[in-house]
Amino acid sequence: MEIEITGFNENHRERLAQIYLEVRQTNFSWLDPESLIPSSFDQDTEGEFILVAKVDYKIVGFVSVWSKDNFIHHLYISNHFQNKGIGSRLLNSVINRANSDLTLKCLIKNRSALNFYLKQGWKPVSEGLSNEGEYILFKYLIPNSGEYP
Repeated sequence: MEIEITGFNENHRERLAQIYLEVRQTNFSWLDPESLIPSSFDQDTEGEFILVAKVDYKIVGFVSVWSKDNFIHHLYISNHFQNKGIGSRLLNSVINRANSDLTLKCLIKNRSALNFYLKQGWKPVSEGLSNEGEYILFKYLIPNSGEYP
């Protein structure tokens, strides 16, 4: 399985919105189902740098970054493609472009994601509360510099 990481373009928007909704509906059972709508993707990623993961030319996931703060806001992999190294590839692509340490928040109820970030070398630095529940703030120390386009 060859994983290709590309930059976002408008042709990707509809498929990424589907993945965003699919993963949230199946994995975020504690959220109000009525709050999970396809248009949330546009709103929740507005102004963010997005990388797209493809397998055999099919879009299977994405990562979005609020570049001003080097904050990874979203990392979503289609349910059928999880646990195949795609999330790791997306994270590494962001890490390779980063010009300073990165942070992200992960909801405490999202146990599989918490374990994933720990295995990837992210360090928990604090806890907090968001509209979607309690979260852990993770930090990743960047060993070298780069820049977002």
